Amino acid sequence: MRAAVIAMALIAAQQAAPKPAFEVATIKRNVSLAEGGSIGMQPGGRFRAVNADLRFMIATMYRTGPRLFASQIIGLPDWATSERWDITAKVTDDVAGQSPQELFRKMPPMVQSLLEDRFKLRLHRDTQPQPTYALVVAPRDGAKGTQFHPTTIDCLKESVRCQIQSSPGHFSGVGVTIPTLMTALGNAVERVVVDRTGLKGSFDVDLDWASDPSSDKPSIFTAVQEQLGLKLEFERNPVDVVIVDHVERPTED
Repeated sequence: MRAAVIAMALIAAQQAAPKPAFEVATIKRNVSLAEGGSIGMQPGGRFRAVNADLRFMIATMYRTGPRLFASQIIGLPDWATSERWDITAKVTDDVAGQSPQELFRKMPPMVQSLLEDRFKLRLHRDTQPQPTYALVVAPRDGAKGTQFHPTTIDCLKESVRCQIQSSPGHFSGVGVTIPTLMTALGNAVERVVVDRTGLKGSFDVDLDWASDPSSDKPSIFTAVQEQLGLKLEFERNPVDVVIVDHVERPTED
């Protein structure tokens, strides 16, 4: 009984422990109207976000997988996607000397602290049924088969040859696993993709599709079926979401 009480107390203490935070941070509105933005840690423990909107920062810093899609972030006001911000933040000296890997690991909770402090962000997690896609092996000539092939290269020995290239409307690589492919497809359709292929191992993938309406390339759905022998099927499944309870524009400094 006493052990259970102690365990519960330890869990409560961990939950109550404050998240790591930046030592100092400045936030300014970006009115350049430039396309795209960036976010990440720089050497020496400096965090930089350039032309980033709040939804993008939530999607990357509160993610439970590769990222949260727009449909998984509920309750944001319109300005959270239309207004862009430049943020510069610095960690304490003792954290600045840590390895790049450790700094990268600490970045999400530190940015969460910043958003919760400066944007007064309050949110909670939930699970809701949402439209998703299932990746399946498409029927072909009365049978099932794929048109992409298992990787024959040992990527542990020849890692240089096992590279992935990704850009709007294109994804290719040697040694691509199904989870990696699902991440790319999820980004293309802006929805969670569930694996129902049953395929294991790694594959050679070369996929081209229309990234904008003016392109003469096929849609992502047609490309997946014609070029890979797979298929994206519409489903509705429970999906992790974050629900924004409160948020405010930050005071610039």
